[in-house]
Amino acid sequence: MHEDFFKAWGVNIAEKMHIYYDESNNCRKFWLDKMKQNFNTFWYKDFVLAGVAVENEIDISLDEIISRFSLQKNIKELKAKKIYKGKDFLGCLNSNAMADLLDLIDDYGLYIHYKNVNNFFYTIVEILDSITTPSEIIEFGFDYFRLKAVLYNVLSENIKNVIKIMIKYSYPNIKNDDINDFCTDLLSVFKKRTEQNVEEKFLAGMLKRAASSKSLLFIQNNKDFVTQDNYAEFYFESIIKFPQSFHHFDEELSIQNELENYLKVNQCELIKYEFLKSEKCTLIQISDLVAGLFGKMFAFINITPRKNFKIIIGEMTDFQLKNAVRFDDIRVRSNNKNKGFLHSMTSIFLLENLEDFFLKTKCEAKKRKLI
Repeated sequence: MHEDFFKAWGVNIAEKMHIYYDESNNCRKFWLDKMKQNFNTFWYKDFVLAGVAVENEIDISLDEIISRFSLQKNIKELKAKKIYKGKDFLGCLNSNAMADLLDLIDDYGLYIHYKNVNNFFYTIVEILDSITTPSEIIEFGFDYFRLKAVLYNVLSENIKNVIKIMIKYSYPNIKNDDINDFCTDLLSVFKKRTEQNVEEKFLAGMLKRAASSKSLLFIQNNKDFVTQDNYAEFYFESIIKFPQSFHHFDEELSIQNELENYLKVNQCELIKYEFLKSEKCTLIQISDLVAGLFGKMFAFINITPRKNFKIIIGEMTDFQLKNAVRFDDIRVRSNNKNKGFLHSMTSIFLLENLEDFFLKTKCEAKKRKLI
């Protein structure tokens, strides 16, 4: 079943590589804090499991890492938090550390990979699946994935009110007696019907219908306020996607036992993997920098309107543009190597924004004759 799914997705599951992982924005659990009237972490920061991959196992010494990144000689390991020093994505693009990282990736012929999970998107798609079905969506002439993205836009643009509504009804555990009020309150964040596009009208209609229903299948009978109990499932998918590769994870005690049990249940015990302390493996440390960059990249995309790209890119330095182009070139090269290396669980509109940002950076770089 797994093989058929990944092959349909265009993944070469026969890939034999050494794949290294680290995380960014790993909050362990995504939940609604009733006291703070907010999520427990920034809603726009994606969970990212990412790193580097190489066909033949290599060794990069800590001494070389120290030299390449101009670090103090007594440093024990490379960490994104120290290297990027609180910079956002645009700040990273303007840093020597990012250029050093890109040099290292190119010099060793490394590929990069990531799986990002937009926590808020992953939270609210359960609403869509509770008020309609894929077959009904197709019957009405809509695209399932676009409707997910439209719902994400509607709710994220009204994030403060949506969070209040979710907390009010103990989302994602809506009680039967609250179904009508929950749907009605959620409808209140939509624009006036005369201002809605056809997809928004469909969603509003489905919510209005659901208000009089007896159940909301996927947002009932769950834990109050807990929208993502843990991130173990994303480790599972990453490892079974490439069953013939060797997977090297940063030590994560909360995941290790769950992963071992999952592989036994699914008869995948022969998959090779290990959990290592990052200070013992420089390629995991490099993966930490890669994961950190992707975490910052997706945060930037999640909160930056597409209409602002032209101004932002026009104000970028030549150095930022060169780094952005190189970063995207490595991303594209990795995707061409294997379609399974880049995987996003987010709005398709945000993915379109991401591609548009890099396209515009390349156009600006060509305009300035930087490439």
